[in-house]
Amino acid sequence: MLSLQRAIGSEFKADDWKEFGYESGQHEYIQGHDRLLRSLYFGDDDYRDCVFKALEFFASTDPAVIELLINHPKLTRHLITAIPEISAFVLMEAGNVQAAAPAGMSSEDVVVRALADAEHLLQLSGPVSTVDRLHTALHGYFRSLCAENALPVAEDASITALFKSLRTAHPILKDLGSYDKDLVRVLYGFANTIDAINSLRNNGSVAHPSEDLLGEPEAHLAANATRTIFNYIRVKVGH
Repeated sequence: MLSLQRAIGSEFKADDWKEFGYESGQHEYIQGHDRLLRSLYFGDDDYRDCVFKALEFFASTDPAVIELLINHPKLTRHLITAIPEISAFVLMEAGNVQAAAPAGMSSEDVVVRALADAEHLLQLSGPVSTVDRLHTALHGYFRSLCAENALPVAEDASITALFKSLRTAHPILKDLGSYDKDLVRVLYGFANTIDAINSLRNNGSVAHPSEDLLGEPEAHLAANATRTIFNYIRVKVGH
């Protein structure tokens, strides 16, 4: 939250606030704030405090507004400098999220950045935003593992298809030893979970416009389930 406050403090002008208000549906709040634009105009010392209070209001009433700010053209570069972990997961263009790992990033790097970014977003804008980021990162992680092991997958393979390829063809995952039969049942459960999280991410998170977002307990459930899958695969394959 502090990094976003600093970015806004150094980059946003009055016109940016007004334009963002209309884009985000927060025009009435921004225009009606008794100090936000006034303190900016006069360069008053309490401007940054006003920004912080506005961010707290957005985070508590509509977390998607925080997502919009994170991906605002004037703020993203500043945030990437302050929080490098967020660079792999910011929206690249309207409606498009970077699912593949950036060039040169190992699968281990994907996991580390994903979990750090998810923790940051959890604190910044709540678990609903975290679901989208973890899903995107898990997709990138699975694709990285497939590429590292030369597993043939379609360019547009879904996260479910990537997991199936890993489960059936990755040298470490295709044979789980003495308890293979029972563990396969667990992994099939993971597959069902991944499929469900894919649907939740598309329909109930901030990945796409929706008036019916996940409740906070359900978002925590989806985020924690994704973390569990991340951690198991990471430990199993060794990176």
